[in-house]
Amino acid sequence: MGHATIEWVYVGVVIALLTWVGAESWNVERLVEHVPAEAETIKVIGQQWFWTFEHEDGKKETGQLHVKQGVPYKFEIVSKDVIHDFNVPDYTILMDAVPGRVNVVWNLFDEPGEFPIQCREYCGFGHATMRGKLFVEPQTAEAAEKPAAGQNATTAPAPAPAQGQNATTAAGQNATTAAGQNATTAAGQNATTAAGQNATTSQAPAAAGPPGAALTILEGSSVQGSPDFDPDTLTVKKGDKITVTNKDTLPHTVTSGTGPTDPNSAKQFDTSIIEPGATADIETTNITPGDYPFHCSVHPYMTGKLVVQ
Repeated sequence: MGHATIEWVYVGVVIALLTWVGAESWNVERLVEHVPAEAETIKVIGQQWFWTFEHEDGKKETGQLHVKQGVPYKFEIVSKDVIHDFNVPDYTILMDAVPGRVNVVWNLFDEPGEFPIQCREYCGFGHATMRGKLFVEPQTAEAAEKPAAGQNATTAPAPAPAQGQNATTAAGQNATTAAGQNATTAAGQNATTAAGQNATTSQAPAAAGPPGAALTILEGSSVQGSPDFDPDTLTVKKGDKITVTNKDTLPHTVTSGTGPTDPNSAKQFDTSIIEPGATADIETTNITPGDYPFHCSVHPYMTGKLVVQ
């Protein structure tokens, strides 16, 4: 066999390999992009600097996403401001969130647990804090919540007592009680109870809760440089309960620490995400008296100070 023939054999093998690789690559791409018909749709919204998720049934989540194990999900990914990148590293999900465009990716989560969500595209000052959590719930979670058949049967009305014994009680002993002892009780002992013991019970004051304090997240606080917390420095006594009200149009948190990079961040208190118009409580019972800086984990430039006396 001449050299020319061998060269053509090599060329043929290379062409065949390239054709096979190309076909397999196309097939893999087709499988990745082909969304199953039964997939549930979740809209993923990227925004400086947090993620919002909207389910088909209208449920909305901020900073957290709950899905079910073994169910395919179609993610429609958008952005409200700049380019972000929706990334779930443990499931190799990576897709840009681009203003004015809807990018689609789908996945089936086969492993239950808690997994990080992050942004993989630099999107400004708070990029490093644009994180969330994915919760994959086991398939058996709903079944475990349903009462067992045996337990439901137990809640059915108990069978009536035997007719003979009850008849005797109704005609005999109960009749005597109604005409004698119960009559006395109604006229005497019960009357005393109504006027005495019951009156005392009705007048007993309800147990008072811990003293409260208020902290307000101001409207427009997400704009850097604007007033954010009112008051900026909140002074309370140990044991007081602080009610935080979010009057802004965006979600916020009240998290202890100077910022997300503070090693003590969230160790003293953390409200988690507070939706617009919602409230959250901070308990100070277990906080040692002292000064505690706090911030918003979504907008780290929002800062304040809590003084516990």
